[in-house]
Order: sequence, then C-alpha cells, then structure tokens
Amino acid sequence: MNPLPIIFIHKGNSWYLPYTLYQAHVTNPKSPIYLIGDKDTKHFPKWVTHIPYSQYDSYSQKLRDVYQHKSILGKDFELLCIERWFVLYEFLVDKQIDNCIYLDSDILVYSNLSEAKKYTKDYAVTWSGFSAHSNYINNINALKNYCDNVIDSYTGKLPQDIKEKTLFYQRLTQIDNQEAISDMTFWYDFNVRYPGELLNISKQNTKGTFDISMSETRFCEDDGSGFKKIYWNQKIPQCKYRDTSQIVPMVTLHFQGKAKTILKKHFKYLSIPFFAFKVYNDIKIIITKIKNRLK
Repeated sequence: MNPLPIIFIHKGNSWYLPYTLYQAHVTNPKSPIYLIGDKDTKHFPKWVTHIPYSQYDSYSQKLRDVYQHKSILGKDFELLCIERWFVLYEFLVDKQIDNCIYLDSDILVYSNLSEAKKYTKDYAVTWSGFSAHSNYINNINALKNYCDNVIDSYTGKLPQDIKEKTLFYQRLTQIDNQEAISDMTFWYDFNVRYPGELLNISKQNTKGTFDISMSETRFCEDDGSGFKKIYWNQKIPQCKYRDTSQIVPMVTLHFQGKAKTILKKHFKYLSIPFFAFKVYNDIKIIITKIKNRLK
C-alpha cells in the first residue's frame, strides 16, 4: 500500500503544532505531510510541505458569497471551519491526489494511518462521532458533493425531502437560531443526502479507534478530571469502554478545546530532534509577537 498523504489545515503558529506535526511524521515516516497554512506556518522542516492557504481559496469564494453566520462562535472562525473543505478539495484536484487523510491540527497520531485506511475502503469519506476531524478522503468527488451541499443549503436549492431532514434547516428555522451552524452540521447533512458514503471511525474497534475528543467520556472510562482515562501499551494509548469493559487501542487522540491542556502529557516522542524543532518554533512565535506589537 502506498503511503497515504497526511494533510493539516491551520492558520497561525499555535504552540501545539510542533507536537502534532512531529508525532504524525514519526508514526508515519513514509507519508508526505502537507500543512496548508499562512505566513506564520512556513518555517517547519522539509518533511512538512507548506502550502499557502491563499493559493487555494478561489473555489471557497462561492461559499463566502452566500455564507450566513448563524453561530455563537466568531464569524471568522466558523467560516474558516467550513471553508477549509473547499480549500482541501481545490488542493487535491490541483495536485492530483486521489486519496488522503485530513487531520485537525490538535490531533496526536499513534499508528500507521496508511494501514488503518484499509478498514475504510468501502466508504468515500469518514468522520469521528460528530465531525470530520479525522477524515479519510477515499473519493474526492464525495468532498465536492459535501461542498456543493453546503452551497445548496445556503441558497435554498436542497431537494424538499432532503431539506426537511437536515440539521441545517432545523437549526435555521428555530426561534433562537444562534445555535451553531458549522461544518459539523453540514457533515451530518451530507450523511442524510448521501447515505452510505460516510463511515464513523470512532466506533469501538479492536483494530484501532479514532478519538472523538478527549473530553468525550460518555462511552469510555474517564480519569476523574473530565477527560478519557488512558491505558498505555508501550506508546499506544488505549481506552476502556463502559458497556463492554473492553480495552481498545486508539489510533489518534483529539485534544479539542480545553483538552489542549493535557496534550503535552500524551506526546510520546521526546527527543533531541524534537526539542530542536520545538525551540525553533518557539522563537518564531516570539518574533511574531514582537512584530505584531511594533505594528
């Protein structure tokens, strides 16, 4: 099996990027890693191929032309979350990449993602519980269908029988419509419009499960502080499921939101190359802050 490209999309030089990028590289040394970002993320080593975000934003102009902000979160943040799928599609078409895995930039990888891909081969795309933060793109036409569905939702072009089943329509017609309409809303709706194409890879699987979020403890044992309790088998994290008491290996852990406070604790590849990598990144963060203050 050919090594699977790993793609991150991130703007700004967040402190946790060295951890997530480095661990993805070490656990998948033969996979090309792409970081679609801005000028603040251009400085990473050669094994990270930096792609300017602005180079692939023409397709997403269709979204910006019709976007309606319906969220308690900031407009720039929410729009970027939806827009990234348009950027990713345009990038894949341009580079003639037929399949890949997209990861959110706050995910630590613990296994070979190319090996795990074989369990998704019958599906076009994947998600983890309620969002596509770990998304095997096995058919880029499905990604275009997702983007087209977003546009159809905003422009009222959804088929009536589909429209009434969508989370977008339900939230849009609520009296208090400030509940978030996000890219997660549209992935739910994609599953309504294109049933059978989207695989949930967060389900309990003895071969390896993709984490919904470290803060999601309804199904797994928690550690008493609001996060999943992790059992380690060498460098592979495992979770104990409440319903079966089965301990299941985790391919990824997702440090969404407040879980970023424990990300360093779960990073497993401290080394001299990593420290050099991190120190250089920290210097870049300091320089950026100084430049911003001088403006």
